[in-house]
Amino acid sequence: MTALPAGAPPLALPDLSGDAGAPSPAPAGLTAAQKAALIIAALGPEAAGPIIERIEEKHMRAFARAYAQLQRVPHSALAAVAQEFVGSLSNDDDGFIEGGFEATRNLLEKFIDADNTMRVLDEIEAPGAQPVWEKVDRVPDDALADYLAQQNPQLVAVVLSRINVEKASRLLDTIDADLAGDLVVRLTRPLDVKPHILRILEDTIERDLLGPMRKSTDSHRPGEMVGAMMNNVSSKKRETLLGVLASKAPDVMADVRKSMLTFDDLETRAPGNAIPMIVKELDPEIFLRALKYGEENAPSCVEFIFANISQRMAQQYREQMEEMKEFSAQEGEAAQSKFMSTLRRLARQGEVELNDISEQMGSDEEDEEDAEGAGEGEA
Repeated sequence: MTALPAGAPPLALPDLSGDAGAPSPAPAGLTAAQKAALIIAALGPEAAGPIIERIEEKHMRAFARAYAQLQRVPHSALAAVAQEFVGSLSNDDDGFIEGGFEATRNLLEKFIDADNTMRVLDEIEAPGAQPVWEKVDRVPDDALADYLAQQNPQLVAVVLSRINVEKASRLLDTIDADLAGDLVVRLTRPLDVKPHILRILEDTIERDLLGPMRKSTDSHRPGEMVGAMMNNVSSKKRETLLGVLASKAPDVMADVRKSMLTFDDLETRAPGNAIPMIVKELDPEIFLRALKYGEENAPSCVEFIFANISQRMAQQYREQMEEMKEFSAQEGEAAQSKFMSTLRRLARQGEVELNDISEQMGSDEEDEEDAEGAGEGEA
């Protein structure tokens, strides 16, 4: 199910669970604006950002209003809307599209990050799809360790022998010393696993480990998705959109704010040790452009960056920034967007831990309530 904002009467969607081989009609209960909102939402934050950027304000308000009216839309309904949209495009009879697993992955990675791409591909059956063991390699260490703790030693040994060596060594380090010793002994001997037994094991892992993990990530709060979109639009457009959401869908604003991670948020959300890692990975020209533009729109964040690198390097960067040629605001925001994309990727990979703003948001809300109460008392 695709989670969408609550607070509006549920839509009466038709049953789309008919013949899987026949084209499904788009749900009659959806307006054109709501269909457009679903298509934009399905593209994901990275791909939807440039589209939202070009939407005129009146259409942007219609999008926000339509999206806020939706509750939960079945995947079948979303698929039907997408099918109707694709069917409305003109077809080139002389051309062709190359399909297959790799082509599908390459296409999806243009719209969503690698982790979500592989999660989607895990759910389809296609020639060349990844083996179970490559999927297990992507399971977080703690989740896999919890699963293996419930299995017998022989099964654990088979799993460790099939996954990436580095991941296996990290898991071995978390296992009880006695069991770890037993596993090491087992791994020094040939693990004679019959093919049909191995297939049963793979099916079991798919059902009991990978399946539940996919389901747990299938449903996202609507504010989280919208907040992620806000990361990929210009600051001017973002403020306009947030204003629309605050008036049309105030119930999702807390989730939107929590999911946003823009250059302005760097000082409050990023730990100091993340800065040298970003500097190391980011193209120097993009890094300097992000800083130079930051002197205009987020000077305190620029100082935060300089405070978390060596003063010698900070001075060098300041001198290089003074010598930079002029560039447009759009180029500056694009550089800051790449800076923050690097931070988000490091956070997804577990290399850095972002500061939680939930407590801060709660404190801000209490301050606002206190201020309102004081105002009423004076009145």
